[in-house]
Amino acid sequence: MTGLALDDVVVLELATGVSGPYSGRLLADLGALVIKCEPPGGDPARSERPLVDGESAFHAWLNAGKKNVAAPLDSDALLRLAAHADVVLHSETGAAADALERRLAAANPRAVVLSLSPYGRTGPRANWEATPFTEWATSGFHYIAGDPAREPIALPGHQAAFFAGSLATVAALAGVRHARATGEGQRIEMSHQEAALSCHAWLTTSWTHGGQVQMRTGSAYARCADGFVYLFNLAPYPNLLLLMERYDLLADETLLDPPTWWARFDEIFAALGEWAATRTRQEIYHAGQELRIAISPVNTMEDVANSAQLAARDALGSVTVAGRDVVAPGFPYKLMGTPCRPPAAPASAPGADTDEVLSPAFAWPNGGVSFPARAHSDPGAGPLAGVRVIEVTAHWAGPSGGRNLADLGADVIKVELATKPATRSLSWVGNDRTWPRHYNRAAYFNKLNRNKRAICLDLAKPAGRQAFLDLAAASDVVLENNSVRVMGQLGLAFDDLRKVNPRIVMCSMSGYGATGPERNYSAFGSNIETASGLASLLGYGPGQYFGTGTFYADPITGNHGSVAILAALHHARRTGEGQWIDIALMEAALPFFAQPFLEYTTSGEVPVPMGNRSPEYAPQGVYRSAGADCWLALSVRDERDWRALCDVLGRPELGGEGALATVGGRRAAHDRIDAAIAAWAAARDHIEAANLLQAHGVPAAPVMPNWGIVSDNHLNDRGFFVPIRHPEAGTFPYPGFPWRLERTPARVWRPAPRFAEHNHEVFGGLLGMEEEEVAALYTAGVTSDAPIFAGGTSL
Repeated sequence: MTGLALDDVVVLELATGVSGPYSGRLLADLGALVIKCEPPGGDPARSERPLVDGESAFHAWLNAGKKNVAAPLDSDALLRLAAHADVVLHSETGAAADALERRLAAANPRAVVLSLSPYGRTGPRANWEATPFTEWATSGFHYIAGDPAREPIALPGHQAAFFAGSLATVAALAGVRHARATGEGQRIEMSHQEAALSCHAWLTTSWTHGGQVQMRTGSAYARCADGFVYLFNLAPYPNLLLLMERYDLLADETLLDPPTWWARFDEIFAALGEWAATRTRQEIYHAGQELRIAISPVNTMEDVANSAQLAARDALGSVTVAGRDVVAPGFPYKLMGTPCRPPAAPASAPGADTDEVLSPAFAWPNGGVSFPARAHSDPGAGPLAGVRVIEVTAHWAGPSGGRNLADLGADVIKVELATKPATRSLSWVGNDRTWPRHYNRAAYFNKLNRNKRAICLDLAKPAGRQAFLDLAAASDVVLENNSVRVMGQLGLAFDDLRKVNPRIVMCSMSGYGATGPERNYSAFGSNIETASGLASLLGYGPGQYFGTGTFYADPITGNHGSVAILAALHHARRTGEGQWIDIALMEAALPFFAQPFLEYTTSGEVPVPMGNRSPEYAPQGVYRSAGADCWLALSVRDERDWRALCDVLGRPELGGEGALATVGGRRAAHDRIDAAIAAWAAARDHIEAANLLQAHGVPAAPVMPNWGIVSDNHLNDRGFFVPIRHPEAGTFPYPGFPWRLERTPARVWRPAPRFAEHNHEVFGGLLGMEEEEVAALYTAGVTSDAPIFAGGTSL
């Protein structure tokens, strides 16, 4: 197999900042020609930390491998470029965005034009000022991280924008697929906030289904001789008790019951801390993993840069900045048939490639693409209509990747095992897991698996394996997130699947990837938070490490998996060649932390937590407001923001202090300024306070808990929440979609499937089995209509 997956795709990148350029970087890595047009003053990301001799390493990483052309948004040159584009990415808002999109549509009606902004182009917050920090305050992630007795803490960097960029790439590739089939382009609108909110699993459903406020849970890291380690605590580990030589606990068989393990975890955690105190992170990590215990070290960015596993997989890349090559995050996936390409050139200077690209002799890679006469699309079908996906997944990463495809119209068939159904637990309606069919009432499953069909198959039995191969022969994609060894042991590895379907795309997700010395190690998304260096950045100060309160690497990996699948499908549609995709959660998560990683590799200094403060802005923080555990977030970017803040606070004397006119001066007086803001905020609710500050142009936002998200006027005015009627769980509002596609919108075609709901529909309809053949599957225990553990719960 030769070539790159997207080597006949042209992208025009007009967006500044991070979300659009990250999408452009993903598309360029996959082979697309990406042409970047910067505003006259240059992309603001050119000043982002870290700087090397005045040049931004982060900007260089985001924009490596792209052409750079001088073409103002109102120029004829821009329209000449747009006429060749399959995708246009922009970050304009308001009337300027409307005017730009009209010009682009006139220049090229086949183009997918994708708009990215912090809060979307409609609704009460459409014109709000924003920084990465204030965007994060409204993401739902900020509120749940940290110590429950203290203020919430934010992850550093452009987290909401990274979510938006990865999901924008999903929408762009779906739009290109539709355009190549119909000749019809379309506009797509996205907000950073809705992209981040789409990447939760149980945040809002905890409130809507059970009235529970998802709170901060504190640090779950055990101190050891040289740092901290983390134990995934939602599954009992008898081997852990054996490893610690705690035979007294091992003799207590009730501990093997998950609810008992959870209830007594403080006792187990204390035993772990006592045992770990004299052992190193690596010693504990490898000893535990040899016994299949999901334990992981809290790594720093230095540890990540020197990871033996990443080195064995050649998973890190490099970036050229100021004439110097430095180590950088690599690709978030490995496409085995059409590998991503390292950037052929460093990030270009503004306008450096103008003459080359605007030359009449320029060779456009999509010049040979034939589009059909423009056809009117079926408004009831998504852009991925006609794509069939077989999903063998559990937990979060795999299901979220499959849901992205299902929401966009793919036929996704979920395969479950009766003795281990796919994470049908957590967030039960009314918090009641004692119902006879509780497994159909779990909001965790029902949120991540809407728009899918479900069957039950025991793939370890010959008839089950054959039925799966028959499904693969009639499908386009197999998506799985099992342990590395599972599919091969079942005789269902990629080499087995392509014998029955040479066009099949198989995507495998695992904690550390399918190769390397740690390939068989166990990891959940929370383990990857520690292994990837994330946890070493999230805290109130150096050595105070916290997790996100969720399984952060899972949705990141799911989104990147959707991107890789769509790129591979694009290639398969042109060539008839399928391929295998190997995704490690560890590698998929690293791009979201490119800035702190580059801070280490460019300077040798190990980044540490800063709480809610910023290396760029001051003041920045969260402040307790009126109400129970309510908080206001704000950033001051410059002297104009500072004077406006002082006016709102009623403290003009602060604005008149010359020493506070600079960011350095304000940083030196941060505690004193914080006290003034806190006194003002305490008398106001966080929504009122944010509105007052925004009215004066100061970036501010409420730190939104789940109840505040569900009731938020902006989100509801934009129609973000959609009611879904489930035959057993009832009707509830769920977060909708991160994309607004003009012609082929995402929609809810069906609720999440009940266990084995579509057995007869798939076996009889799709595979053409006779009734006797289906009955034989039941008799042989190959399939079932109910999970065997129906009396209890399990992950």
